[in-house]
Amino acid sequence: MIPEIRALPMRPVFVLPRPIEAVRLDGGRLCLDFVNTIHDRYAADTEDYVRDPQRFLAWCERAGALLPDEGVRVPRALQKRAALMREVANLRDHLHALLAARVDDLPSPHEAVRGLDGWLHLAWAGRSLGADGRLHWRADARDARLPLKRIALDALDLFSGPSASRLRRCANATSCGWLFLDTSKNQRRRWCAMETCGTADKMQRYRRG
Repeated sequence: MIPEIRALPMRPVFVLPRPIEAVRLDGGRLCLDFVNTIHDRYAADTEDYVRDPQRFLAWCERAGALLPDEGVRVPRALQKRAALMREVANLRDHLHALLAARVDDLPSPHEAVRGLDGWLHLAWAGRSLGADGRLHWRADARDARLPLKRIALDALDLFSGPSASRLRRCANATSCGWLFLDTSKNQRRRWCAMETCGTADKMQRYRRG
């Protein structure tokens, strides 16, 4: 008799997270790069670049939302860490909804407006006028939420300035979904980056052709 062959159980495949140093910053603005921390937003499997507090703060330093000498640390308590990550996800979702509505020339979602407005009030309340005549972040505002306040202020500056007319979405609508500022001379940039989605599109057209 032929012995029965039993299939071995499938083991889960663990994929190492992408190094923060390898995360692309193609948005052209801090708030856009923050929204783009979801890789392949419209794909079946997405990658969250800032999925834990350590990665979030590391990304913030790389993107300029946090300065190394500000002494911001990851919260020690597990509840505070979980609360921080909920705030990160909520602000990112609100900003994406507002920016996507601007790109598509649609009304801004009310919930997203309220969400951003709340962070703007926190940001304004966290600063005070110094003897040098400039606004500075107060010591009690320099915590793990400080980058989110900076991101909210950057979003307000974008929405209220002339650059908002240059907002674009990557033409790779099946998976990417990244947003960026089109600073090209002819205002015809289509991809988040030619090296990624642009090259992938060229390869697909070559194979079809």
